[in-house]
Amino acid sequence: MQRSFWLLSLLLSWAFGTDSLKVASSIRMLYASLESLSEQLPKVWWDRQWVGACRPKDIRSIIAPVRITLQKPEEGFYFVVPIQGALNSGFGFRRGWQFHFGLDIDLKVGDTVVAAMDGEVRLAGYDPGGYGYFCVIAHPNGVETVYGHFSRLLVTPEQLVKAGDPIGLGGSTGRSTGPHLHFELRFMGEPIDVSALIDFPSGELIESELYITPETFAHLSTLSSAMYHVVRRGESLYTIARRYGVTVRYLCALNGLSTRSILRPGQYLRVR
Repeated sequence: MQRSFWLLSLLLSWAFGTDSLKVASSIRMLYASLESLSEQLPKVWWDRQWVGACRPKDIRSIIAPVRITLQKPEEGFYFVVPIQGALNSGFGFRRGWQFHFGLDIDLKVGDTVVAAMDGEVRLAGYDPGGYGYFCVIAHPNGVETVYGHFSRLLVTPEQLVKAGDPIGLGGSTGRSTGPHLHFELRFMGEPIDVSALIDFPSGELIESELYITPETFAHLSTLSSAMYHVVRRGESLYTIARRYGVTVRYLCALNGLSTRSILRPGQYLRVR
């Protein structure tokens, strides 16, 4: 009942202000698909504890190609870039061993960050070792967006928001090296690289539709096959490279190091 209530409320709020006869059929279809998804993956909609409430072991083995609409103005559904700014860090490996599951957008402390699409705030709080002040918004098109490192939260769990509504103020809380917005778009709990869909400096949505296939999650193969080495006292790039049968140049390129970099005991190096 709780799931059905909030889904219906969310869809009604989405349709508010539009021609109800025009969107009634699409709302019923969307509600039915969301209801079906929530039955298969129940934690997606009401879990209030974990960011990745429903993250399958390997999404590639269960997903069929699906198209997700990010914006449909004729039906009152819009996409708004959360904050305009330069892209500081992209999706993928950083420093060779750390995988970054989102996009970092430059901002100033206190800048207003807004919701990308209509939705319900599934989770909002503070994560000291990662996101800092953050929130997760579930959207009626089946995706979620994650926003991190706020200096201040402006929303609470179960709050309904519209695209463009303020949700937080820019900051550098949690695990952050400077003021920026950490932004993720997730499907079934799995982050997706949307750098080709959104132009953050101009504030424009490049593509209004997201096409998801098993290949969308090709990075999972890299993650599962990656191999790391924990540096021990007395080890050098040369001794580690010789141990794994690779070159020093290869190790440096993989980890963003120079041949003169000093290794620290306990440091992680990616070797494959």
